[in-house]
Amino acid sequence: RGSKASRCVAFVLIHLRVHLLQQLHAMFGHLKSFFWPAAATSYQQGGLQGPKIESLGSQKSSLKLQDVKAEDYPTPEKYLDGAEIPTYYQFQSNLVADEDLKPGMVRNLEVDKRLTLPTRTHIRFLVTGQDVLHSWSVPSLGIKTDATPGRINRITAFIQREGVFYGQCSELCGTLHGFMPIVVEAVSPETYAAHARKWYKE
Repeated sequence: RGSKASRCVAFVLIHLRVHLLQQLHAMFGHLKSFFWPAAATSYQQGGLQGPKIESLGSQKSSLKLQDVKAEDYPTPEKYLDGAEIPTYYQFQSNLVADEDLKPGMVRNLEVDKRLTLPTRTHIRFLVTGQDVLHSWSVPSLGIKTDATPGRINRITAFIQREGVFYGQCSELCGTLHGFMPIVVEAVSPETYAAHARKWYKE
């Protein structure tokens, strides 16, 4: 009796498996005709045809490429009062040592020059490394990307409120890995414009 019952159960399982395979073949027949038209001849011979893919774009329009530099984009007039804005600004930021700390500073997280950024502005960061692998990480802004020598990583941010945001290098890079803080100070766009004109002049 046991062998007869096991044979019945096996027959039912095989029947269910064949039925399931038939249903899957019917469900994915259209997709098969999209990606493998040559392999779907048996499906098409059954009288079923998959939907045709048509281009919804204009057939007469042609793509025109044009070289556009960063200087070609219009700059708001309020950013041009009194000084010409260059294409980039470079500075070096270092850790504030214990003997130079002042009341209100955070130990091992404060720097001598903060990165000042405007709020309510779409910002794009291009991050790379010069010596070894680093990681530019500011957890309070949700930003973390590797700084790899010979490679450029892009990351975007949109800061909604003003404040000071702290971060650190998050990649084991050497003996001074624990002493590489990052400080981002977010200010209003008007304050940032005045700040930029001041530093660009110097």
